[in-house]
Amino acid sequence: MLKSPWFWVPISLLVVLIVIGVVGALTAKRLYDQAMIARNDLEQAIPLVDQVQQSMLAGDPAGAKKTIAKISALTDDAAKKTSTGLWRNSEWVPVAGPNLKAVRITADSVNGLVHDALLPLTGLDLKALLPKDGGIDVANLKTLADDIDTANTRMELVQKNVKSIDRSALVPQVAAGLAKLDDAIAKIEPVLTPVHNALTILPNALGADGPQHYLLIFQNNAESRGTGGNPAAIAMLTAVNGKISMTQQANSTDFANGRPEPVMALDPETEALYGDKIGRYIQDSTLSPDFSETAQIVRAWWSETYGTPVDAVASIDPVALGYLLHAIGPVTMPAPFDETLNANNAVALLLNGVYAKYPDPHVQDEFFADAAKSVFDALLTTHADPKALLTALTQASNEGRLMYSPSDEAQAKMLAGTPVGGNMPADNAKTTDLGVYIDDLTASKLDYYMQMSIAASGTQCQKPDAPTFSSTVTLQNTLDPAAVPGLPVYVDPGLFFPKGHASTDVYLYGPVGSTLTGVTVDGQPVAASGLPHLGRTVAKLNVLMAPGQTTTIVASFSAPSGAYGPLEVRHTPMVKATPVTIDAPGCTPAKK
Repeated sequence: MLKSPWFWVPISLLVVLIVIGVVGALTAKRLYDQAMIARNDLEQAIPLVDQVQQSMLAGDPAGAKKTIAKISALTDDAAKKTSTGLWRNSEWVPVAGPNLKAVRITADSVNGLVHDALLPLTGLDLKALLPKDGGIDVANLKTLADDIDTANTRMELVQKNVKSIDRSALVPQVAAGLAKLDDAIAKIEPVLTPVHNALTILPNALGADGPQHYLLIFQNNAESRGTGGNPAAIAMLTAVNGKISMTQQANSTDFANGRPEPVMALDPETEALYGDKIGRYIQDSTLSPDFSETAQIVRAWWSETYGTPVDAVASIDPVALGYLLHAIGPVTMPAPFDETLNANNAVALLLNGVYAKYPDPHVQDEFFADAAKSVFDALLTTHADPKALLTALTQASNEGRLMYSPSDEAQAKMLAGTPVGGNMPADNAKTTDLGVYIDDLTASKLDYYMQMSIAASGTQCQKPDAPTFSSTVTLQNTLDPAAVPGLPVYVDPGLFFPKGHASTDVYLYGPVGSTLTGVTVDGQPVAASGLPHLGRTVAKLNVLMAPGQTTTIVASFSAPSGAYGPLEVRHTPMVKATPVTIDAPGCTPAKK
């Protein structure tokens, strides 16, 4: 959590004092001595931070606590040396004074973060927080939540104190040092805030205050939809005091699809863009890129069909299951399948191989359900490596493969605009987001072969009064033409298009408040009107690609004057990784 630049900042600021030379020879000498002692303390502390991180991830809180005790002693001394009476009295000296104050605040900030962020966390055993024997210890989660809350409070105080510094009075060297502290805070806040939010939610979500019921959607990326794919399998999870069980399973054929009217009243903009099929077929409930819309629709289907209460809807895809298998190891499915799933074969088997091996769609559904339950059971009972599991979960959530939409409004507010929440930000303040989402119209599983890449550009940092943005999307149907005759029927039945040809609706979202100015396909302008959705303008168009064919789409947008954060891209999580490049001259990249 604590990065080494936070230690280097006070060092660089303190050394500047040596050359200031305006507070008198004796005073300068004493301040110099104090600065050197503080520098030495902090230099010793630097290499110890990595030891704390490694010990915590290895589930060795005792080792972490021993190391942090050494760090806290060093940072205590550094803070003490920069807060003596001589130091504070010298803060009134013209020129040098404001710089001395800035150094003191910085050193105190570092020391406070050590005591209020790192030190409390050393009492936690990460292994005890992971799933074990079918559940999670919610008491440990509550303890961690309290400690993270303390760390979050300290971070807010540090930000307030640093903001209070009059930077106009600082010499360039000190100002540059504070800028490094600003960068360090900007790096830790995007990490600390979501962790704080998650740990605020988790104890209640895991049934600490009563049973909680969740729908878990398994999205099939081989048949793309906005937030992932066709929700082929759905499971009900029940959590009671940390114990989690899969209490019911269903697949898309268990619902009354093709109904004449949507299962619930739809948002007019959503219906205009995606059609009422988003509410008439549960297979299309994931069309919108806003997962909270998906969650509402799926809740309505479940309520109508089964009537059981739903406290939240979560989503995962086979690619994310593959990430989890990296952490928990191979999983063997029960009879009659007896298949072994591992990190290397899960995606290929679940999204492609299953259709050749088990031609009957009903058997395929059973396979998906058994595979999901097998991985789920292993996750709750296997003693996974903490670092590997956290890495898998982080990667899955950052890629939009793991999403969570609670019914509780306070929880939903915490997750709004985040990848875990599954929706784009409501404004452009923190980040300026472009969206690229696709929907398979082939009624096939050909998106297993689809490769997408995205290049985004924006001029908001060069021309903030009239910025322009563009999304360049390249789609390639990587299916080998020679393989088309041997495709299993369920991979491509060839019902509506020539076999092996992929028909895809592409939705390109501009920033909040933007206007569509043009669309080209393979360099040729095409007619495309912008439709409103989620406060954005959306270009919708269809492309049909033969095996081996590549198509490039460019959508351009203009936007009014305003505050624009760093440029980012949200997109449908595909089977294959989606390379994204961003060109926004003059902008500082968003902190991850």
